[in-house]
Amino acid sequence: MTKFVQHLRHHTRCSSGDSPSPVLSPDALRDLAHEIFSLTSVSATRLAIDHRALATLRVAKGEARLNTSGDTLFLDITSRLGQRQPIALRINQVDHASLRQIIEYIERIARHEFGDPIDTAMPIPPRSYVPNRAWHASTMSAFFDGRHGVVERLVAPVNAAGLITSAFVGVTVKSMLRADKHGIFVTGQETDSEITVTAWNANRQGSGWAGQAARDWTMQRPDAIAHRAIEITKLAANPVAFEPGRYTVILDRPAVAQIVSQMGGDLWALPPIEQHTGVMYDRNIKRARFGQRVVDARITLSSDPNDPEGGYIPFNYRGDPLVPMTWVENGVLKNLAYDTFVALRHGVSPANDPPASLRMSGGPTTVEEMIASCPFGIYVNRLSQVTGVEGQQEALLTGVTNGGCFLVRNGKIVKSIRDLRFVESPWLAFNRIEAIGTSERTALGYGNWPGPPTIVPPLMIREFNFTALKDVW
Repeated sequence: MTKFVQHLRHHTRCSSGDSPSPVLSPDALRDLAHEIFSLTSVSATRLAIDHRALATLRVAKGEARLNTSGDTLFLDITSRLGQRQPIALRINQVDHASLRQIIEYIERIARHEFGDPIDTAMPIPPRSYVPNRAWHASTMSAFFDGRHGVVERLVAPVNAAGLITSAFVGVTVKSMLRADKHGIFVTGQETDSEITVTAWNANRQGSGWAGQAARDWTMQRPDAIAHRAIEITKLAANPVAFEPGRYTVILDRPAVAQIVSQMGGDLWALPPIEQHTGVMYDRNIKRARFGQRVVDARITLSSDPNDPEGGYIPFNYRGDPLVPMTWVENGVLKNLAYDTFVALRHGVSPANDPPASLRMSGGPTTVEEMIASCPFGIYVNRLSQVTGVEGQQEALLTGVTNGGCFLVRNGKIVKSIRDLRFVESPWLAFNRIEAIGTSERTALGYGNWPGPPTIVPPLMIREFNFTALKDVW
């Protein structure tokens, strides 16, 4: 019996309740990699192993309707003979006989591939990885039991308030390995969780949303989430139609998170970088906007594998290191993300993937202070259905308000208004910021979960572009 089979049998027992481990451990992944390498004589063999477990619980009309859990294990084997094209195959069968059969098949196909010397001619610098701190035992334990215990704390207060409830609780656990026969051998683990509540008034006129996301389950506050949903829902009762247009808007964190989560792709320098046509490319001087101010000077956008709220596994699919990056500093573009080989060809360092999480720096102003200072505007609790507008070099986004939208007049919320659609470029809107609050990680909602951690502040922005009522779009 191989060491990996021993680990696999132990994992099966764990999943049935003897131990809180829904995914294979780093030791089990290493043993599996060693077993595969022992079956092949091809030196240019690369492995990518991902094992993810996902558990979700959904509540509708105040009752648990769906409770699911499961895991997905896939193994990508890439083999290359000399300077021929590499052959890659994805499998999920990891018994010894299947592995031997797959290795023989890949090597047989690889012998007949055409030449492609580009990658083999490209030297890869030494790899150094930052520590992996995105794994929390509390979240791993919640995968089995913890998520069930919060449902009553989410639903009971909302039902007691005479409101209609839906809720979502999700827990995910991930274990990864990247390895080859030339020195790459790295593992990483990651946990995450999200809790959200949507409540409606009994007549279905007006709703409120609240949620929280955390790598560490002990940081979840279900009582506060339920209380916030109740507060917003009661305030949102009987919304009225409101004329679309450009208004001062106060976007709370759940609204800002929906926008910022879409901005990471704009920081990706696609090859050839000389012809990059994205929002970060200055078409007048025909180069990226490095050194230019792209947003308000109070904003810094950064990513860090060891961010206490938004850390992530510190390597990418190829096993290349992911390092802390400052993309925008004090409003000025500092870095873009480059594929490893593109970066080497153009002398760019460091190479890094697009943000696996994104943190926006905060400020001192509370949402209450923003509302009090606003003579006329709109407060938005959350946005949803946020997507890019095709063919727009300004990186336009469109979406709708959802879960609380209110008219502000003379420093007070005066009425609930019906949901509005917006069309706006975040890179332009974030140059019209009036006030910034403190940054916190914010849930994105189960439709976008699991997604990259997003740590954002509330923002007060002038002339935000609302184009239509949601229900007449």
